[in-house]
Amino acid sequence: MTEVKNILIISLTRMGDLIQTTPLIRGLREKYPGAKVSLMVSSDFAGAVSLIPGIDNSIIFNLRQFKDSDNWEDKSWVKVYRYLESELNQIRDDSYDLLVNLSHSRLSALMVHYLKVKNIIGFHCNSSGDRMTGHPWMQYFGTEPFNRSFNEFNLVEIFSRSGGIDLAGKEIQVLEQKEDFQEKEKGLENLKNTGDQLVIGFQIGSSLENRRWSTPSFAKLADLLTQQLNAQILLFGVESESPSAKELIGLVEEKSRITDLTGKTDLKQLAELLKGCDYLVTNDTGTMHLAAALKTKTIGLFFAHAHPFETAPFSSGHLVFQARISCAPCSYGVHCNNIVCIEKVLPEHILACVRNHIEYKSWKLPADLENAEELNVYETVNSAQGIVNLKPLIRHGLELNDVFRMAYAVLWREALDVKITTDTELIKERLDDYGPVIPENFEEVLGEKIQCLKKIEQYGNEGVMLCEDIVKNASGKNISPSILVKFGEDIDKLDEEIELIGMAHPELKPITDLFGKRKENQIGNDIARLAIESRKGYRLLNNESKRMIEILLEHEKQISKHLSYSTHSSIRVAVPGR
Repeated sequence: MTEVKNILIISLTRMGDLIQTTPLIRGLREKYPGAKVSLMVSSDFAGAVSLIPGIDNSIIFNLRQFKDSDNWEDKSWVKVYRYLESELNQIRDDSYDLLVNLSHSRLSALMVHYLKVKNIIGFHCNSSGDRMTGHPWMQYFGTEPFNRSFNEFNLVEIFSRSGGIDLAGKEIQVLEQKEDFQEKEKGLENLKNTGDQLVIGFQIGSSLENRRWSTPSFAKLADLLTQQLNAQILLFGVESESPSAKELIGLVEEKSRITDLTGKTDLKQLAELLKGCDYLVTNDTGTMHLAAALKTKTIGLFFAHAHPFETAPFSSGHLVFQARISCAPCSYGVHCNNIVCIEKVLPEHILACVRNHIEYKSWKLPADLENAEELNVYETVNSAQGIVNLKPLIRHGLELNDVFRMAYAVLWREALDVKITTDTELIKERLDDYGPVIPENFEEVLGEKIQCLKKIEQYGNEGVMLCEDIVKNASGKNISPSILVKFGEDIDKLDEEIELIGMAHPELKPITDLFGKRKENQIGNDIARLAIESRKGYRLLNNESKRMIEILLEHEKQISKHLSYSTHSSIRVAVPGR
């Protein structure tokens, strides 16, 4: 690869996503110390660029100007095209030699293709408009939404590893702001913590309304905090969230201790005020990530589609609540008409956690939560590998999904980039987080999954042999179209069998889905070349299935020892009737 001197990072989504790119940016700075780093963002979050460290240049992409077609001079899509062409031509003139696209929209894929950068990480498309995904970790990112129960990787880790960045010791960070409050914001400077009172921020809104804790719950918590801890409450949010803030103020008893700042602060002022808070109680929002990056202790509330393993603050020392019910988190695209998960977290839970943190200077669960069956409570901690992850504070019994999630964390860190060894001691460390209860049929079911993995491994071998036959026949002098057609049909049948195993066994779907995602990235009409690329995919499928079996066997062994679960193991033998 040519020397990297000019890097473009595209992040056209939310403020939280921008903050979650900061470990990647820091790592790229270390990896390419002389390179210039540019960041392309949506005009909606242009104000956030000044918070992001390590950026030499910002590119503001403004499609918001076309929201109201009545304001267009000619009311024509030609104007949109001309804007895109003009902006992209200027960017292309800068001759970037590494482009990292962290957006996953079709528009961003087309933009990346137009820019003609040779070294691309992330979502893009080829000249035919076919979807392409550069780098194995970004391919994994494309399959993760369909396998959320088995994903243990925060978006920060996925973003960073796609750039070949070692995350050990890296957390999200922002540049601290020293904001001088103007006359129109007179009085805001007095809201910063002066050390003589408890200041707690609330972010009661979120980008999606059905992911919010209820306003009455926030109001009840406000009363508890003001009455029992003498706290001052600051309400943060954008202007559209002001009605919820007014509703909350109408419900609370201590109205004088609530300050409504919704729609009244820009991002610099928000950062300055968050830094002055002792705690922030928040839904899964960009404000949560900003506060965590500023080292303000956050209590994150994750409901509906929000999933802590994906978007918890990538910073140690924060608390996360999530309902532990069968449908949580919701699958993307699902609209829930009965969001019962928000009812599982009570204001009293949060009050007790804040009270304990003040007393013990660490997160300690109240006694009545230690055995709560319908709650997950996590603390963000640094693992033995130096990577921020979630430590369960409620020790639920180990379930099959937990075992597979932990096993995939080992597999993908080994397989998708530079190998990261996970030794037995790390597995033991993870098992400490779980109680001694295991489903009665645990080993039988796990044994069944092992047999299916062996079948996938076998299909991988068959695929390798088929591809080698195709290469041999397509590269010879006497090419037989009928034989090649037959090989193609055999490949299609084999791929269908692989896909069916994933559909029938959700625990194995991450492996089969990633195999399918890799095939999406094969392009061209050269049969021999396509067969060579396919052969690589089948070998990876074979190797990953084989390695997954080894990892599961090691987990089973450690579970038997560590949790005193000792019985005849069916893992190593075929399961009759399966």
